[in-house]
Amino acid sequence: MTGSDEAPGYRQSRQSADESSLIFPAGASKGERVAIRLESIEKNGRLVIGRASSGAYVGRLIGSVALGLLGLLVLVLGADGFVALCAVVLLILFGLVSPMLIVRRHQQDYRLELTPESLELIRDGQSGEETVHHATWSVVDSVTTASFGNRPESPSFPAVNVAFASGSGRRSTRRSFLTREIQGERIVLNQPLEVGRWELVDLLTAAHERFRPKPDPAR
Repeated sequence: MTGSDEAPGYRQSRQSADESSLIFPAGASKGERVAIRLESIEKNGRLVIGRASSGAYVGRLIGSVALGLLGLLVLVLGADGFVALCAVVLLILFGLVSPMLIVRRHQQDYRLELTPESLELIRDGQSGEETVHHATWSVVDSVTTASFGNRPESPSFPAVNVAFASGSGRRSTRRSFLTREIQGERIVLNQPLEVGRWELVDLLTAAHERFRPKPDPAR
């Protein structure tokens, strides 16, 4: 079942639990928190992971501006040639473009919904609610991480490799040589969410292991 297959009111009709409403024991380990979330998905049918607090966006904004200022500092110190070119790219990318994207993203409300059947990333912006990614656990190949622009120095984000998915944010990982048909897709979760990046990787990995269809031992 995909997002477009759901009957009107399907999401509202199902019982759900918000990440912010979960209660974790004092000093709970990452594994214990993941286990509690999985139990909540099974019990309530849906776990809604909302966006992170504003502090996460502010931290990204400060880090981006700091890198842009580093490029500006290199130019002020009189760098030339290839070093100066790299400094200009750093200034434009992290001092101008990245802050604008961070502010724009902060104005959009993202949430990740996990059910025993699927995962779905939803964006609620000025134009209304939109499904960015939707995929069932049955088509998930693996849960890994991905870096922005595939640069090793970039931060890593949770990435779910699937055979196919639906939604406005489809990102292909490979295409057929002749027809250019999408043969695999990658869902990269680079939006600041309530659950931290590495803990989200563990949660998605555990959810895939628990909810993916098991082979019939009789066959």
